[in-house]
Amino acid sequence: MKKNKISKILHSIVVVGIVLTLLALLVTPPVITAFFKSRFQILSTENNVVTITYACIYICAIPYVIALFKLKNLSKFVKNNNPFSIENIKSLKCIAICTFTEVILFIGCVLYVKNFTKFYSEFFYLPVSYVAPIFLVSFIAIFIGFLCLILANLLETAIEIKDENDKTI
Repeated sequence: MKKNKISKILHSIVVVGIVLTLLALLVTPPVITAFFKSRFQILSTENNVVTITYACIYICAIPYVIALFKLKNLSKFVKNNNPFSIENIKSLKCIAICTFTEVILFIGCVLYVKNFTKFYSEFFYLPVSYVAPIFLVSFIAIFIGFLCLILANLLETAIEIKDENDKTI
């Protein structure tokens, strides 16, 4: 009973995370426009900086949202007391691919925005302003990706052992 309650809570947290992520993606354009207007006096119609920033944020959000929906599938299987499923292995491998893709997209977007906005922003003057986020996001995403791959292999082995045990009884 307690295990099922915890599974439902985790599933609810994932659903809330998806909703908050989608809301954040909807609120992003006006916030970025206001930031560029107030900080750099750049209007979205004057320059491509705002559009490029939007594009980079949404490009980086694609693998993140895909991974969140796969995490929702994982939590649904656990909530329904079916953790030993081939779908869970596929979901974990997909999450790993999404995290590795996120690293590549994030590094590419940060470096592109840095090079494109070098005339408009003193923010990218110091290397720590773009190297630290690249290092931090890359480290966390690669760690999560390898963790998901290890869990997928572990789950695959567990499913094989469970199938052998079911066949012998």
